[in-house]
Amino acid sequence: MGAGAALLSSALWALSSVLLASQAGRMPPLLMSAIRSLTASIFLVAMLFVSDGFAQFGAMTLLTAVSMMGSGIMGQAVGDTLYINGLGILGVNRSFPITNSVYPFTTFLLAVLLLGEDVTWTLPIGGVLIVAGIIWIVLEQHQADADNPVRVDVVRGVMFAVAAAASWAIATIWLRGQQGDLDAIGAASLRIPAASAAVWATIALTHGRFQQAPWREPPTRLGIAMIAAAGLVGTGIGSVLFIYAVENIGAARTAFVTTSAPLFALPMGFLFLHEQLTPRILLGTLVTIAGLWLVLL
Repeated sequence: MGAGAALLSSALWALSSVLLASQAGRMPPLLMSAIRSLTASIFLVAMLFVSDGFAQFGAMTLLTAVSMMGSGIMGQAVGDTLYINGLGILGVNRSFPITNSVYPFTTFLLAVLLLGEDVTWTLPIGGVLIVAGIIWIVLEQHQADADNPVRVDVVRGVMFAVAAAASWAIATIWLRGQQGDLDAIGAASLRIPAASAAVWATIALTHGRFQQAPWREPPTRLGIAMIAAAGLVGTGIGSVLFIYAVENIGAARTAFVTTSAPLFALPMGFLFLHEQLTPRILLGTLVTIAGLWLVLL
């Protein structure tokens, strides 16, 4: 059940990424994060009412409460905003494989160092394949730039993607170590609203600069609805499934199972965003996923 939840979570995250990528560049990434996190927060609070989940908070420790909110801010407010920036620069086909390579590998290392999870002999081999796959994808981006009049800031996009992955890894380990007796819905109901509050507070504190930020075009109702839908499926439902998976199969294994997300995201980007799929991108993704599975063994 845990692996199935992680797999479904990755599919929903892939769909969410395609929805976000369709609007990336049309409005500031911070606003996109604010809309999707608010939508997810409303959904999760409703889930608490339906499941009568408020009772579990009575036995919750202060450390658990602070940790859940902190991990939410790190993962959703910081990590997702960085990821949306990367999406706007690199697109789904390149940002997704990079983040879904760096994130589980970093999570695994942190899980070994901080949570005492076992190290397998396949770790070095898998690590080499992961690095090779990422390099292959980035080199293909350089080739695409050479053939495309629209230049892409590869280095900046990769930096955003890697920083997002590192934020997610820290948030996952924090979640795994301090969740206590909260169930998946209870933990998500603390993490996501805390992240939403942090994003909206940032917008309020930087209101002047936010208003002056360059917008490619005014946001439309359809665009806002698509971002809200991304928040519902990816941040709302996906986060509950993800936390359930972490509870049942552990932080490292969950992170590696969710690397199947590129298998969903790449065809979605091709079909709905008309992004180019090249043999190198496909091969780099396959090599990366193979490396991640070797690390998991």
